[in-house]
Amino acid sequence: TAVVACKGRVNTADKTMRTHISLLLLVFALCELTNLATGNCLNYCDNKNTGYGTRPCTKTLTETGYFTRKCGFMWGKRCVTGYFTKYKSGYGCCQRTCPVDAGWRSWSSWSRYSSCSVTCGVGLERYKRKRYCNNPVAKNGGRSCSGQRYSYEYRNCYRSKCPINGGWSSWKPWQSASACSVTCGTGSKRLTSTRSCNNPKPQNGGRGCSGITRKYGTKRCSTNRGCPVDGGWGNWTRASASTPCSVTCGVGIQVYEKQRSCNRPTPKDGGKDCRGVATQKRKKTCSTNVACPEKGSIRCLARKCSEYGNCGCSFGFYGDGFTCTGSRGRQFLVLFMENAIDYYNKNRHFSKIHIASRKNATITIKTSKSLSPKLREKMNKSFQIQNGQTETDVPIAMRTLDFKTEHKGIMVETSETVSLFAMSFDGYSSDSSLILPVERLGRRYIVGSSAPYSPDISDYNSQVAFVAAEDNTLVTVTFNIADGRVLVFNNKKYQTGHKMEFEMKQMEDFQISHNRDLTGTVIESSKPIAVFAGNKCNKLKRFGYCSHLVEQLPPTSNLDKTFIVAPSLRKTGGVVRVVANSKTNLQVIVNGTTKRATVEKTRHYDLAVNDNSVTVIKANAGVLVLSFAVRLGRRMAGDPYMTLIPGLEQYINQYYIAVPKGYDENFLTVIIPSEAKSSLRLNSKPVSSGSVVTEASVNVTAEAEYVTMVIEVAGGAHQIETTDGTRFGLLIHGRGREDGYGYAGNMVSPGII
Repeated sequence: TAVVACKGRVNTADKTMRTHISLLLLVFALCELTNLATGNCLNYCDNKNTGYGTRPCTKTLTETGYFTRKCGFMWGKRCVTGYFTKYKSGYGCCQRTCPVDAGWRSWSSWSRYSSCSVTCGVGLERYKRKRYCNNPVAKNGGRSCSGQRYSYEYRNCYRSKCPINGGWSSWKPWQSASACSVTCGTGSKRLTSTRSCNNPKPQNGGRGCSGITRKYGTKRCSTNRGCPVDGGWGNWTRASASTPCSVTCGVGIQVYEKQRSCNRPTPKDGGKDCRGVATQKRKKTCSTNVACPEKGSIRCLARKCSEYGNCGCSFGFYGDGFTCTGSRGRQFLVLFMENAIDYYNKNRHFSKIHIASRKNATITIKTSKSLSPKLREKMNKSFQIQNGQTETDVPIAMRTLDFKTEHKGIMVETSETVSLFAMSFDGYSSDSSLILPVERLGRRYIVGSSAPYSPDISDYNSQVAFVAAEDNTLVTVTFNIADGRVLVFNNKKYQTGHKMEFEMKQMEDFQISHNRDLTGTVIESSKPIAVFAGNKCNKLKRFGYCSHLVEQLPPTSNLDKTFIVAPSLRKTGGVVRVVANSKTNLQVIVNGTTKRATVEKTRHYDLAVNDNSVTVIKANAGVLVLSFAVRLGRRMAGDPYMTLIPGLEQYINQYYIAVPKGYDENFLTVIIPSEAKSSLRLNSKPVSSGSVVTEASVNVTAEAEYVTMVIEVAGGAHQIETTDGTRFGLLIHGRGREDGYGYAGNMVSPGII
């Protein structure tokens, strides 16, 4: 169908021409329609390449034209007379778009993506490759590529050999290290076990094993044959007075009588009969109001065990059961040396005796009859105490004075076994000392002190004082005065090696001081005496203030050979002094470094230490070891204090001690074998980790490792012990504003009387 729109006029000839043209166009259109109908236009998509295609469709066709006629001169032109537009519809071929799905290109080559996973040994390296999704690119809503763009694989890599730290093997079975301790009956023998650092062995620079390679134990053993039983005395009957007291007041003499039988055990199997008497008479002192305390060593009584048995020691003592020693007792001889006076704080001066008792007890304090009546009235008394810590004041006038024979000894007697220490305070300067029981006093002492900070100020003087426990005591002082200086007394000059002699009564005392160090001075006596040494008020650094230094000295018969010196307090340092009683070879170990020295008789060796150092001292003869702890700060923190260091043979397994109240911080320093640390008990409880200020370990020998612990405690009485009976060392110390104190828990050796 064709529609023709005409414009303008046309003549007949033109109409005829237009008719012919229209017919031709109609024929052409019909031919085209015939082609479409016969399938020349395909339904086709090129979806793998261009994304274009064709499809059969119905569409409207248009044709435009114009009408002409002859015109002009001689009809030689043709002029347009109008225009037309033809419309027709029919089947045609239309273009269309097709979806093209994306496709992957080939993988790239492999490349390393990460370094080796280890720095030594065999590890893994990561490799990767990639591909692109553009072969072809997705078009016209086509699907993207499926799968991963990146591909990974792991390959082995190798570096140098790794260090291997050593590991312990299992402990080997116990083996005997000694024969049975007895030749009959049942005894014990020592066992040993070892382990090796081979599980694995240290290799390629790895660390070795930490710990001991050998440990020891004990095991009961039997000889499989009975022992002859010697007769043993039974209990003595209760001693009863056979005469009245020789006086009606005060202290007199009374005769007591007791009997016993040889029946505990009765002799058998060839054992010996009892030796000795079955009846015994003994004179005892008697009093109208106070029972006499026991004297002498605390021994295992025959009624408790035979000579073949085992006997235990009382709390706070250590020994073989027959002879038990320790620093607890029932009779003590106390002396307070002169302290520097702080004239601005006179109301703060005091001297105190601190008593730690596990039971309620009666305390009796006695002084010399030669003491002034006024002081005797203040001092002599008897009172009851409860278990725990008790302190009693001592007048300042009871402090000794230089080069004066006085009667200021104080005898403290208790109804129960107690620990006792003394403290002297002058306002800003104090120090304390463990007080030894009378039965632990000796007849020979060597002095430990410190060099006065300035020889021009007498408050810094080196001091030593002694007091007699009995009448008719002859005391000889052999001087050792530093720098070759002279001491003048009673218009007589004394130098190193010179002797000064005294004859003393019970509780009579004498004090010597000098502006040079008196360390190494020897004091000997015919009967037991108590000796105290230190400084009136000294300082070891150029800053800070001086502090009173004092310790009661142990007899030279109680000096030990091996010592561990632990840090005293946080942020502290100080000096360790070793005083030789005879020519001595020393080995001093600090932080793994060993120093050796030979110290001549009565001379000393000094070692500066810091707050982190644990020092081990080994000597081939008994020595006296002193620790002078000094706060290192410059502001109100220079005051030192002096402490005697107990040797390993002076360790015991139970302590009941007094810690003074009124100080900012108080500490217990415990030195204990590492394997026994878990058995430590403070007031019947395991030690809280929160109370441990510092802890360090040290090897005394390759097999013997010790741990030092500084434990913070409150003031008052404290019981510290081990549940397995392991012996350990104990120091008590504390500090306050510009001040400090310290003393040892025990200073006499087991088995030594």
